[in-house]
Amino acid sequence: MFYSNVHTHSTWCDGKQTLGEMAEAACQLHMTDLGFTSHSYAPFDPGCLGVKDEAGYQQAVAKLKEQYAEKLNLQCGLEWDYFSPTPAKGYDYFIGSVHYFKPRAGVYASVDESPETFAKTLATWFDGDFLAMAEEYYALVLRHVKENEPLIVGHFDLIKKFQNRLGYIIQDNQAQYQDLTRQALAEVCQTLKSYGGLVEINTGGMSRGWTKEPYPGPFLWRDLAQRKTPVIITSDSHEAKTLSFAFEETKDQLLQQGITETWQLYQGQFQPFLLTQTS
Repeated sequence: MFYSNVHTHSTWCDGKQTLGEMAEAACQLHMTDLGFTSHSYAPFDPGCLGVKDEAGYQQAVAKLKEQYAEKLNLQCGLEWDYFSPTPAKGYDYFIGSVHYFKPRAGVYASVDESPETFAKTLATWFDGDFLAMAEEYYALVLRHVKENEPLIVGHFDLIKKFQNRLGYIIQDNQAQYQDLTRQALAEVCQTLKSYGGLVEINTGGMSRGWTKEPYPGPFLWRDLAQRKTPVIITSDSHEAKTLSFAFEETKDQLLQQGITETWQLYQGQFQPFLLTQTS
């Protein structure tokens, strides 16, 4: 059983539904807990500004927590982008994510805004060299984890999001890409081990039709299993109908790759649960 989702957006950022609507959906799914993780403030991105009024956001979650005290345990988290200002105090946990490449002349380019933006960035900032782009992206992910120690590493290989549309991972670079991705993951896992962090298995790309697999992809799951890196299945949900998207099938696939437990938020605590195959 899945007791919770801990990567949840709402109308406080780019989500489609209110905090209350998402909480009600969690109750309908018989969840015990729900973690909200609005995007951190990104003043350089008019398309996804994130939460500027952090105190207001925290107060809104706290008020809802009181309303749902008998039905649902709520936590107030933040999806903290590496390039955002340092968040306010008072959050229950952070998801550490990278949504942008290093700025050039004060200009930021999004990793995941659209295929068109991604293709333009690849062509103009990296001269079409996807491996160079991937190296920069993973270096930022590792830097975020080392510098800020978020509880959860968000959508580790987000850079693959538009592969099905643009086809930038090709026969000539696939092996090198997988090697550098595995090396980056190894370094991230080593850092997580030092402070007890988790890697999310994020189904958001699937629910929105961009990918056919979670972040990170299955070719990395054996590495996670061998390193005994704790993982947590999340939906990166922006609307109620995707709150537990593909959780059961993802769980079964993880088992096939040697991952025998996942963490969940349950009764207000992050804790491990053994996985069992869906009958």
